Amino acid sequence: MLPFLLSQARDIAHGPILNRVVHVYTDRSATNNDSPAECTSAATWVSDSGASERRRITGLPSSNNVTEIVAVTMALQAWQTTNLHIHTDSKIALGLLEGGLLELERNGWVDTPWIAFPPHSLPRSLRNVLRHLLYQARAHQGSLSVTWVKAHAGHPLNEAANEAAKSALTSNETEHLPALRARTGWTDHAPTLGGTPLDVLTKQVIRHCTTPPLSEAKCAPFLEAWSACLLKMMGIALDAGLHAPRVWKLNIPTCLRELLWKDMTRSLPIGATWFGTMERGRTCSCGTELTLLHVWTSCATHDLTPLLQTLRDRLPALPPAAPAWTHPWYPLLALRELENARRVGKKAAKELRKSRPEREWAIGSYLWLLWTNRMKEVHGEGYAPPWRLCAALEAALDTPPDLRRVC
Repeated sequence: MLPFLLSQARDIAHGPILNRVVHVYTDRSATNNDSPAECTSAATWVSDSGASERRRITGLPSSNNVTEIVAVTMALQAWQTTNLHIHTDSKIALGLLEGGLLELERNGWVDTPWIAFPPHSLPRSLRNVLRHLLYQARAHQGSLSVTWVKAHAGHPLNEAANEAAKSALTSNETEHLPALRARTGWTDHAPTLGGTPLDVLTKQVIRHCTTPPLSEAKCAPFLEAWSACLLKMMGIALDAGLHAPRVWKLNIPTCLRELLWKDMTRSLPIGATWFGTMERGRTCSCGTELTLLHVWTSCATHDLTPLLQTLRDRLPALPPAAPAWTHPWYPLLALRELENARRVGKKAAKELRKSRPEREWAIGSYLWLLWTNRMKEVHGEGYAPPWRLCAALEAALDTPPDLRRVC
């Protein structure tokens, strides 16, 4: 963060840094300090070069502690490009500049036990004063040191600052507290730990302690097969873990989205995981274990060639080698990437992008039709003949977009 601070510090510089160290004494004066709402206060600083500044505090209830902080802020603002040594009789201001401000920033500016008004907390407007002080300290372009000096101990400049503060109680020159704000990017508002905001740390903890479903070991076989299939069929290398959640946004029948997600996470109750007692739910009539892969590809008892031919006739822009899909729904998640493939020209990519919703709906209708009919067979209702399946697929493809249940 230091280079960023230094680059912004040049924006507020008013001249070259002086070679010598300027000693500045800050002080304050306040009346009715026990009642912040009725308190009148003034802040001042006096330097060994003869320059000085005094201002009456306005805009917010004040106190001796707040006014001491404002006095230091005024000195920093006046000597932005100077090697500066601040002398203050306020241990609160000293503690702030020696690490208290950084502690407040780390904790999100919520805990200020050494400021008495109001008890146990600091109003938002006064937080801005402290942030402004931290901003001025970080943006200072010379050396900066702070020491404590005992009040009313006879030091000439400290006594001069005290008298100037008393006379400033009736001064026309004012310092409006609500106007003291740090520039954007110079201080953190949220709590931090090790320089990292607390909200970012919380997200990191959740991300590393809560395993996403697709990161579990049971999903690894699907993700590996999915990636290998797309690379072989379409020449597209994708990270399956990043693209698989896209299934929830596909333009396909609503129930199919859930079915595909269950297949990814190996939680589909079919085949070896079938919880029923019917053998049809575990083994296909051809003798093969009943899996989603087997349902969506041809077997000895169910020839899917007529359905695939109907699909190809209706959508010639389907991905290459549609009838030879190893797993018919894998390309669904790659249709978007197919449009961006380098071997596809701009004109072809535009057409593919335009027809993507139709291609998704066509493939989704095909898969859902096969699944529902196979489940009817499992439950003893019989499997529809090929001609009826082709007619049902044609009807699904002819469904107007506004009547499709995809949400």
